[in-house]
Amino acid sequence: MKKFFAEIEDNFCGLLLFVMAILTCINVFARYILHSSMPFVEELTCVGLVIISVGGAATAAKRGAHLGLTLFTDMMPKKAQIVCQIVGNLLGIAFGAVLVYFGFLMAQQEYVLGQKTTGMQWPEWLYGMWIPICGAVLIIRYLQLTAKELKAMKEEN
Repeated sequence: MKKFFAEIEDNFCGLLLFVMAILTCINVFARYILHSSMPFVEELTCVGLVIISVGGAATAAKRGAHLGLTLFTDMMPKKAQIVCQIVGNLLGIAFGAVLVYFGFLMAQQEYVLGQKTTGMQWPEWLYGMWIPICGAVLIIRYLQLTAKELKAMKEEN
């Protein structure tokens, strides 16, 4: 169970990407062979892309794999490198908090206004709710990464 939760966003993003690829292939087949498009596929793949983008950021945060320019930090002492990592993690936590806050406000507004999607006429908040959820996962992963860096800093002393 621990392994499942440790890799939940990886598995979710992988499954979502697989479903998006299958739907897109079916839509391409329908468009070019059957001369009939399925507009709901474009709607689903757009929301899938948003979820994968933020969920993928959480996956990268978990692994410490976000892109970075280490030209200057590589020249610093190990302790200063860890401090820079922690500052970067805190900025990641702040970004996740912004996603949670504004994502929640967006989804709440979509719910209150009763907005519907263009193609399938589904409630917009069903799509919008993924932004604060993925933002919360991003915060959790950055907190875990920060705890790991703090532990490394203690061991450095």
